[in-house]
Amino acid sequence: MIPLSCWLEANTLRQKLLSWVMLPMAVLLLLNVALIYQFGLDSANRRHDRSLLDTSKVLLDQLRTNEGRVEFNLHDGALSLLSADHKDQVYYSLNGWQQEYRFGPANLPLPPGGLREEPVYYHAEYAGQPVRMMAAIMPVSNVASGRVTVLLAKTLVLHDERAAEWMWRMLPSQLLLVLLAGVAVWWGVGRGLRPLMQLRDELTRRSSQDLSPLPENEIATELRPLIRGFNELMGRLDESMAVQLRFVADAAHQLRTPLAGLKAQAELAQFLEDPSEIRHSLRQIGRGADHAAHLANQLLVLARSENGSQNKARMSELDLALLARNVTENWVHKAILNKIDLGFEGGAVPCRVVGNTLLLGEMLANMIDNALRYTQTGGQVTVRMACHETSVVLEVEDNGPGIPEGEREHVFERFYRVLGTNKDGCGLGLAIVREIADRHEAQIFLTSGPGGIGMLMRITFHAV
Repeated sequence: MIPLSCWLEANTLRQKLLSWVMLPMAVLLLLNVALIYQFGLDSANRRHDRSLLDTSKVLLDQLRTNEGRVEFNLHDGALSLLSADHKDQVYYSLNGWQQEYRFGPANLPLPPGGLREEPVYYHAEYAGQPVRMMAAIMPVSNVASGRVTVLLAKTLVLHDERAAEWMWRMLPSQLLLVLLAGVAVWWGVGRGLRPLMQLRDELTRRSSQDLSPLPENEIATELRPLIRGFNELMGRLDESMAVQLRFVADAAHQLRTPLAGLKAQAELAQFLEDPSEIRHSLRQIGRGADHAAHLANQLLVLARSENGSQNKARMSELDLALLARNVTENWVHKAILNKIDLGFEGGAVPCRVVGNTLLLGEMLANMIDNALRYTQTGGQVTVRMACHETSVVLEVEDNGPGIPEGEREHVFERFYRVLGTNKDGCGLGLAIVREIADRHEAQIFLTSGPGGIGMLMRITFHAV
């Protein structure tokens, strides 16, 4: 037997359904008991009133007129009728129409609405106990006036017994009905939940790699939207896992090359004796380490920029023009070392957008790095901001060799490198730019610069 406290604290669907069904049934049972009692009371009242009416007729038959005087002789048969149930007492009062005679007590309570020719039945109290009464002005042929006022009172012992008997006769069947209904509901809820239990068992038996959809045909109609949503989630999860597996495989492949180069240079340096050759090998090791570190940093940024990697609550309103100016200033030194003119245009007024400061800074840094990396010595790179009523536009323009039109979509893919380039890179810069732009619901465009020279990358944000 489950304790009531444990039952109330449990959070199973079966118990919730049973509670939602059985609690209304319990309320209906109480209402039904009240109705049964009322029906029993009405039945007892009718039988009681019929007894009072029959008694009144017997009493009226005992009236006689003898030499102009009304007499009342209650014979033994009438007396036995008054005490037939041996439980209740009967009180009566017969009064002449003109009050010329009275038989019985004079203090019987009158009906609330007064006397009428039709019998009036009502409850009252007499001789210190509750009674059911009848009052009427009834026609009588045995007396001269022809009408007699009749007041009858009868105690309620048998009346209450009949009402209680009616209720106790009906109540067990009602309780049995509720009990059977509870058993039926318990069985029905269990049978209705069986498909969920089967789904649970199927999911329990599955391996962590099995993301195939659940069957919908044998599921109840109400559960199909849940299963359909679950299958859609499993599909997205399967696709995400596939992307992650490809990404890990590509990352491992890309990291293998610089690490293998580092190992080869280190092994070579062990057998070199010429100091100049050793220094050259060490420089190669340093460049390989820089490349591996850059690749690892890019991989971390890419993982951080992917959808779901950060909570959108971290996004806030910011001035993109101020952020772009600060990031551009950080790259001026590298541009000077490469003898490239790095400039910034616009941003005189704040350009407000909703975004993540860290991600947007990484995005612009990758755009500038990509432009500086592929722009020849003496070239120009310009970062440009433009604020409009509904949009904010960020542009990075260079006068380098550009990207062939057929390859412009591919440069946003991970680890993709344009054929024929001999610049160091890991092929993740523009992939990071695309991921961060998508995170901010921004549109990205890649076109040729003015006169078809160089490359212009434009990202359009929603203005605040």
